[in-house]
Amino acid sequence: MSAIPGLDLERFAAGQIPETVDVDAPLPPVRLRGRLERSSDSSRLSGVLSASLPVATATAFGEARLKGQDSPSFLVLLGATFPEPGLQIGFGFALSGIGGVVGVNRRVDREALIAAIADGSAGELLFPPDAARAAQRVLPRLPALFPVARGRLVVGPMFKLSWGGRMVSLSAAVVAELPDPVRLSVLGVLRVAVPDPAVPLIELNATFAGQYDSAEPSAFLMASLNGSHMAGIPLNGDVLVLSRGGRDATFVLSAGGFHPAFTVPRGVPRLRRLSMNLSPVPWMQIRCEAYFAITSNTVQFGAQLFLVAEIAGCGLRGQFGLDVLVYFEPELRFTAAMRGSLAVRVLGRTLLGIGFSLTLEGPAPWHAVGRGSIDLFLFEASFDFEETWGSRPPPLPAAPADLEGELRKAFRQQSAWTVLPPGETRSPVRLSPAANRLLASGGRVHPHGRLVARQKVLPFGVDVQRFGRTPVEPAQRWDIAVAQLGEDTAKGGNTVDSFAPGLFRSLSEEEQLSSPAFQDFRSGVRFVTDTGAPDDGMFVTATLALETRVVEEGRLKVLRRATRLLELIDVELVAMAPSVRSQQWWQPPQQPMKVTERPHLAIMSTWSMTPVPPEEAGLAPAGEAAGAPVDAELRLQMGSRRGLRAVESWEVQG
Repeated sequence: MSAIPGLDLERFAAGQIPETVDVDAPLPPVRLRGRLERSSDSSRLSGVLSASLPVATATAFGEARLKGQDSPSFLVLLGATFPEPGLQIGFGFALSGIGGVVGVNRRVDREALIAAIADGSAGELLFPPDAARAAQRVLPRLPALFPVARGRLVVGPMFKLSWGGRMVSLSAAVVAELPDPVRLSVLGVLRVAVPDPAVPLIELNATFAGQYDSAEPSAFLMASLNGSHMAGIPLNGDVLVLSRGGRDATFVLSAGGFHPAFTVPRGVPRLRRLSMNLSPVPWMQIRCEAYFAITSNTVQFGAQLFLVAEIAGCGLRGQFGLDVLVYFEPELRFTAAMRGSLAVRVLGRTLLGIGFSLTLEGPAPWHAVGRGSIDLFLFEASFDFEETWGSRPPPLPAAPADLEGELRKAFRQQSAWTVLPPGETRSPVRLSPAANRLLASGGRVHPHGRLVARQKVLPFGVDVQRFGRTPVEPAQRWDIAVAQLGEDTAKGGNTVDSFAPGLFRSLSEEEQLSSPAFQDFRSGVRFVTDTGAPDDGMFVTATLALETRVVEEGRLKVLRRATRLLELIDVELVAMAPSVRSQQWWQPPQQPMKVTERPHLAIMSTWSMTPVPPEEAGLAPAGEAAGAPVDAELRLQMGSRRGLRAVESWEVQG
C-alpha cells in the first residue's frame, strides 16, 4: 500500500515501526531521500530526510527521546542549499545555504565534538551533498554530540558562504547553549580549492570546532585536515588552541601534537602530527611528520622523516627524527634529541645498516649523550659516548632580603584594594545619593560592605625558593599574621589567586613538564564588618497605629452589582486599604464620600440634536417614567425609532 519503497504505512499506523526505514521516492519535480531509525527499546527515534527541488535542496537531521528520560527531548538540524552560483551578497561572496539548529533538553558535549572533528564526521552535519549516505555516520553520533540535559536549550543558525566562485567555501553553525551557564559552540568546514574545485591544484579541507564556556571559563578551537593535498601531496594533521582560567589555568597552542616527554594538560585531546606524503612513485614512500607547540612553560617542535624504497623485498629503509624542548624557568635551557638510521635490505633481511642517537642539552654547561651502531650481515658493533663541556654561569645574586618591602609596596597600590557591596543580609543603613556616588567610585566603603586586600607579588604560606629569576637562600615563607583595619580585624577569610609555581619554586625538568602552569595560593585578606544579620539594637523601632474606616453603603452596593472581575479587583483594594494610603478609601472628614443617583433618560432628535417631549415621540408621559426599570424600557423602545435616541438627561439640558 505504500508508494515509497521499503515503507509500510500499515505497520506505521499500527505502531509497529521497523528499526530501520530507508526512503527513496522520486516524485517529480521533488525527490525524497532519507532514513528513519528506531532504538531496540523504542525510546529513541532518529532520522534524516532530504528533499531535492529545482531551486533548492533541503536536508533535516533529527532525534527524539520519548521515554526513559527525565523529560522528553528532541534535536533538529535543518539546512537548505541553493544551486550555483548562490545568492550574491557583494564583494565576491555568495550565500549558498542557510539553516539552523534547535534542541530542547539538550546540550553540546565537548569531548564528543572533539572526537567528531578528529574523524571528520562532524562536517557531515552541515549541508551534506548526500544526506542518506551521511546518515549512516551522523545518526549514531547525535546522542553523543547532543546528549540529553534537562532544562537546557540548544539553538543557533547555520550558513554556507562561498567566495571567488567556488574557490573558497565555508559551512558553519553557531550554537548557543542556554540558560546559565552560557556556552557558545561553533562547528564548521572550510574548503579551499585553487584554481577550481573541478581541477584543484591545491585543496584544503579543514573541519573545525570551538567552544566558549563562561562557567569555567575556557575557550578552545580545534581544526583537522582530512582529504587535503597540495600539488598532489596529501596533507593531514590537527591544530588546537586552548585557554582556560580558574583553578587549573593553562594556555596551549599546538599544531601536530607535543613533545614525547610532555604531560598533556587536562582537556587536550590526542592530536595527529602534521604529515605530508612525498611519494613520487609507487615503489618509493617518503613521509614527513612535524609538530610545533607553545605552552605556559615551554616551546616544543620536532619532525620525523621516513623513507622506504623497495622492490620485491630489496631496497632501502631509513628514518630521521628531531625533538626539541625549550623551557624558560628557572633558567633558559633546551633539550634536543636526534636519531636516524639507514639500512640496505635484501629479501627481507638487513645486509648493511647504520644508526645513531644524540641528545644535546645546554647552553651552560653543554651536555651530549649519544650512541652509534653498525650492523653488517655477519656482525654488529656499537659505541656510546657522553661529553660535558663549558662552565655553569655564575650564580645569580640572591634575591634581596627585603621581600617584606616588595609586599608593602604591592599593598600600597590602589589596585590592591577592592570595595565590595554588602552581602545578601539586610542592612538598616540608607545612604544619600552623594554617598552612593562615592561608593561607586571606590573611594568609600559601605558601613556593612566588604573590603578586599590582595597582591600578586608572591603567594602566602609557601616556601619561596625563587623570586623572579633569582634564587632566595635560604627559602622564605611569608604570611599575614594579623589584618586590622582601624579597630576591626579581618573577618571575611583569605583571598585566593593563581600564581605560576616556576616563579617561586625550583622545579626540576620533569616537574616543569608535568606540573600545571598555574596553581591557586593565598594572596590577601577580606575585611567584612557585616558578618551576619544586623542586631536588633541597630534598628529604630516605631509604633504602628491602625485606623479603621467603614466604607459607605453606596460603595457596597456597587460591589454587589459589579462583575466578577471587577469584584475581585475591588476586594483586593479593600484588603490593601489598611496598609496603603489611598485617597479613594481614606477621604478627609470634610470631604465625605457621595454616591450620586443614576441620571434619568431623555429623548433627543439625532437630526437637530434637541430634546423631544415624550408626547411628540408617541411614548408614555415622562412624569411616570421615573426609576431604572422605566428608563431601561425607554431605551429599548427608542431602539426602533428612526431619528430619535435615548440619552441621559444631563446631555440635553440647557
